[in-house]
Amino acid sequence: MSYRDLGVFALIVQLFFGLSRALASESPEIIDLISQDLQLVTSLSGDTDARAERFSKEILERQPEIYQHLWHVDSAKVKAFVAKAPMYVSGIRKLHALFDEQEPAILDRFCQAFPEFAPGKVKIYLMLSLFQFDAKVPSEHPDSLLIGLDGLARFHGADPPLAVILSHEFFHLYHFQVNPLPKNPDDLPLYRLLWQEGLAVYASQQLNSGASLADVLLDPQLATNGPASVRAEAKWLLLCLDSREDVTAAHFLAKGENGEVPGRIGYLIGYDVVTRLAQNRSLSALARLRDPGLRFAFRREVYRLAYGRQ
Repeated sequence: MSYRDLGVFALIVQLFFGLSRALASESPEIIDLISQDLQLVTSLSGDTDARAERFSKEILERQPEIYQHLWHVDSAKVKAFVAKAPMYVSGIRKLHALFDEQEPAILDRFCQAFPEFAPGKVKIYLMLSLFQFDAKVPSEHPDSLLIGLDGLARFHGADPPLAVILSHEFFHLYHFQVNPLPKNPDDLPLYRLLWQEGLAVYASQQLNSGASLADVLLDPQLATNGPASVRAEAKWLLLCLDSREDVTAAHFLAKGENGEVPGRIGYLIGYDVVTRLAQNRSLSALARLRDPGLRFAFRREVYRLAYGRQ
């Protein structure tokens, strides 16, 4: 190797480590409320009404940024939460420690895959969701990630696939950075909602080698029984792609669905659509896909799911 080659190599090394340091310093702001919230939960006493009242005053009312601005909590859920919360405290604490241990490496791996992602523009809230969700990015606040550790503990146990879950949510944050939501994100048509979730499911699979479909869907029943329902559900979806009705969105996206069709079938359909389109496009390119091209491509693949060969 010549002196000139050595100089070029040294410059590359400097640029690489300089970029690594820049990425490392650009970390999300983490607002961690778990320790103080659990301290209060474990000190609650009296009947259910008394415990619910104290929880509301000392947590919900004192944390308006979360429970009023980012997410509107249903006060009717408080009593049910304080009654069941004690049995999940140990699991929440384990998850809390697991997040502290694993999140930096998961984020670093994500940033390597998607270098355009700006984690410094993100806020992550470690909080109690009153068992209403595990993790979510509010549509009206697409730079914020709410992680309900109680929801994680209840829905997935004390040792869930955290890398899969965080990869999914980080992709939502990335997606909304490179392809911002409209001014009224609550008015998105149904196909856009399924597209967003399908992208995040597919991304979490690509970032976690060896993850099964059940892992990335976080739903073994959906992974096992869902494919048999895709054709019929895709036919119905073709008729309501542009729906903005909550009841229709709930059918495709909600966890609880009574009947033969597994809940959250829209996640699987969205994943199938993305898997097909990813055969000749990168995830980064798919994340930037916009209408009218997005709707055209999504509808075309849903039609193939509905009427194509099995």
